[in-house]
Amino acid sequence: MKKILFHACVVSLVIVFVLPQLSFSKENQLGHVTHCSGDIQIKRAKQNVWQRLALNMPVCCGDIIKTSEKSTVEIALADRGSFKIHPNTQVALNTIISPVERANSFLLFFGRLWIKIHKYTLRLKGYEIQTPTGFAGLRGTELGIASYEDGSTLVRVNSGRVIVDNEVDRKTLSSNEGAALSFQEKEIKIEHGFQPEWERTQRASRQRLFSDGEKYGTTVRSEIDRRKDHLKDLIEKANQLSEEKDRYLSLAREAGARGDDLEYESCMSEANNVNERLKKLNRQIAFYGRRLECHFGLFYHYGYLARHPEYSKEFMGKEFILKELDNIEMIHAEFNAMIEEGLKMTMEDMEDLMDEMKEKVKGFRK
Repeated sequence: MKKILFHACVVSLVIVFVLPQLSFSKENQLGHVTHCSGDIQIKRAKQNVWQRLALNMPVCCGDIIKTSEKSTVEIALADRGSFKIHPNTQVALNTIISPVERANSFLLFFGRLWIKIHKYTLRLKGYEIQTPTGFAGLRGTELGIASYEDGSTLVRVNSGRVIVDNEVDRKTLSSNEGAALSFQEKEIKIEHGFQPEWERTQRASRQRLFSDGEKYGTTVRSEIDRRKDHLKDLIEKANQLSEEKDRYLSLAREAGARGDDLEYESCMSEANNVNERLKKLNRQIAFYGRRLECHFGLFYHYGYLARHPEYSKEFMGKEFILKELDNIEMIHAEFNAMIEEGLKMTMEDMEDLMDEMKEKVKGFRK
């Protein structure tokens, strides 16, 4: 029986697992750069080297983009949407997507995005934006969203609708509405005529972080531990379902060998029911993997600030952050292995069922 082995691997400060996507094919390309100014860096999927982002450059599944102070980049999506990355932002594109879901996911570790998604676009593929404190599902929308260094999130809808969810509360925002999310406040309160002060809130967020880095670092670390344990539970459930599915397939083959078509169909029906549950788990593993990845990205940013020659001077609690970094890197390595094996296992189980069904069809044709 297939069992998950939790193994360590070498990781850099930010590792984002994606399904194999190595070329700039049309399938993997999300869009291209239409405007850029200032120092903008991009790290390609499965690579550890940052390179300078330039005009007309393609952006693809698994890429990570970061902007510095006074730098911005605008990207036209291949499916008619577009988004703008504001200064001091780091975002990962289309990461940890389950093969059985149709979605594009942007992980906003910190910083600010403006994004416009047409209704036509959503007929092709859904979009979501993840932050450490919540996620937004887009429905033909133009919105601004910011994720700040203290973990807070601001969402402002210019037009259309956005579903905002923090896994405790869920609200739908419409045009000219917004909401603020945080680690502490679980109720999402809709504000009509919401006009956030983006830059002022960003400065206040950094002041809060620098005044008590251990407090915010502990919060993010606890979120990482909680979500990692949840993913382990999901993958253990997948293991159990995999065993159950194998049992039904074995019984189906035995029934087929003795010519008991009724029993064969009954066992295959049960195997198919288990397969549907595996599909659901596959999507959940990918979704909660994206949630966890946002927390890794934020904690690594804390590490960057704690090591910075200037920022570290006013960063209270930086010793805690630096002490925890090695532990976070080890957990991240385990996480990447866990996600990869979990998605691979559930997909192999689905493929096993399809192979069995194909064999049965061949038998009918003989």
